[in-house]
Amino acid sequence: MFKPLIIILFILVTIGCTKDVVTDYNAAVNYSNYKTYEFAPFSTTQATTLDGSRIEDAITTQLYTKGLTGVNENGDLLIRHSIVEQSDFQTYGTSFGFGYRHRSAGIAYSTPTQIREYRYGKIVVELIDTKSNSVVWRSASQRRLTETMTPSSRKTFIDTQINEMFKEYPPN
Repeated sequence: MFKPLIIILFILVTIGCTKDVVTDYNAAVNYSNYKTYEFAPFSTTQATTLDGSRIEDAITTQLYTKGLTGVNENGDLLIRHSIVEQSDFQTYGTSFGFGYRHRSAGIAYSTPTQIREYRYGKIVVELIDTKSNSVVWRSASQRRLTETMTPSSRKTFIDTQINEMFKEYPPN
């Protein structure tokens, strides 16, 4: 009885420790040298999306609290953000099973399997040193931004994810 309880507790603790974001950075960079930033321009044929504006607002808020100032050109950092589209498949319907016990066995079958593809996005933010033109910091969300979210839930989701991304910035 005690051993299954320990296993369940271990699984719950492990699940609780998973991070919502994954961050990578160049440890050799002195992040205190960065004082200004600018957002990477979109192409002239591409408009900033609603979620893109929400992401930029959230990043601006986070970087302001870190002491960085937004500029229109010649910033120390260039910020590039995107929502990377991904998809997964969900199956439902058919199931088949077989089981046995001492002196008994059982088989189960149900209707054909249905497969549904669902799409979602993950937020990615990169900070690029404008002098070296290299990425010095990158963070990606592990949670899913879905099309079925309401505008207010999308804003809350984005604000929460960007806050998690910049929680330990600067890394030094």
